[in-house]
Amino acid sequence: MQVQRLENRICSQIISINDTIRFVGILCKCGRLKAYDRKKGITPQLTVPETKLVHREALLKAKMNKVFDGKLGKTNWAIECRDNVKWITVYHGKDLILLSTDISSDHDSIVNTVQRILD
Repeated sequence: MQVQRLENRICSQIISINDTIRFVGILCKCGRLKAYDRKKGITPQLTVPETKLVHREALLKAKMNKVFDGKLGKTNWAIECRDNVKWITVYHGKDLILLSTDISSDHDSIVNTVQRILD
């Protein structure tokens, strides 16, 4: 139960970094969402099945990135910018921290702050 509370606290801290963050979740190595927080007053852009698919995609990308770890080093974070949203993935041990932000977000600042929270 302690771990769950810690993960929920981490999500709460990350969502409060700034107003451009819409969603933050912690995804375990098997693809299960361990904890999450969502910006108050917004409507999710994806349905529940679509959200689960996005989580699987993030997990698959993370596994694919490991192929290059030997030559390029491990991936610390990744970003995908779409027309309506930025997806930020921060690698944290065996877990992934997933963030959905407005496209206007300062992702460098967000990533740096998330990494400080995780340390």
